Amino acid sequence: MEHLPNDWDVLQKSLQASVLQSQIWASVQEAVGRSTYFQWSNHWSWVGFEHKARGIRYLVVPSGPTARLKGSDSLQSIMKLAESEGFDFVQIEPMGAITAEQLKSIGAIKVAEVDPEHTQIIDLAKTEEELRADLKSGHRNLINGASRRGVEVSITSSAEDFESFLGMLRDTAKRAKVTFYPNKYYRDIYKVMAPKGSIKLYIAKVDGQPIAAAMFYDYGGTRYYSHSGAFQTLNRQYKAMVYLLWVALLDAKQLGYSKIDLCGVAPNDDSGHKWAGLTTFKKGYGGKTVSYLGTYDIPINKSKYKVFSFYRKLRGRG
Repeated sequence: MEHLPNDWDVLQKSLQASVLQSQIWASVQEAVGRSTYFQWSNHWSWVGFEHKARGIRYLVVPSGPTARLKGSDSLQSIMKLAESEGFDFVQIEPMGAITAEQLKSIGAIKVAEVDPEHTQIIDLAKTEEELRADLKSGHRNLINGASRRGVEVSITSSAEDFESFLGMLRDTAKRAKVTFYPNKYYRDIYKVMAPKGSIKLYIAKVDGQPIAAAMFYDYGGTRYYSHSGAFQTLNRQYKAMVYLLWVALLDAKQLGYSKIDLCGVAPNDDSGHKWAGLTTFKKGYGGKTVSYLGTYDIPINKSKYKVFSFYRKLRGRG
């Protein structure tokens, strides 16, 4: 298993790369048993992780490659390594100076998004007064009334609070009829990232009773709203998550971060999209919607990729 060079994050931050292309995220992936592969130049970089499923071995490059120039070179680099290492296909999420035309020229196939193709980003260079003015009235009222409702928000490293967070994820998944990662995955993330200060767990309580919680990744001047959950009945009563995210936003501003990435909204405010409710919640804080190219597969072993792609479509994930 290769390890990233010690100065990897210097290049990543100069490229404005995502936390999913960072040294700390590579450490998370290694902790869950995934091998790391990477390449770079002065103009682009990428780090990917080995995945295996149903006899298929593929390379996942989350939120990457990242290029400021020569994006086609980064794509060729990935393909060359994938071929030499015997991967059946590569899954990428290009960032920066990479175009849809370049992807088409190498036979890349757009698939259902893995990491969000559209996201809401809030500029933390604004003053607190400007940020407050950007709030939708419903959010502003809930934030202003949080203390009257008894909602208190804090950063926590308590094992008991972390278990409450996992319980909130399960309750949220049940209500939304979605599947989250197993509990072990969140524990592995927190175990690796917390000692480095790259992750923060915020929890909202009323009279000591946990109501809502969220994990934020901090990297390269950006705070990422990564995983959140709530005890649904209590959160509907106290509306704690609205205030929790506001506190985390202001904390990030106080720390000198440049932006907060709310990590995923529906395209074009689509009311029928599975993220419609989340989109309304996130856009209640203002900011702007940023769109990326999305998730692409690059087949290497075309016959095996065809079988895997068929299986994925049968499961509704094509």
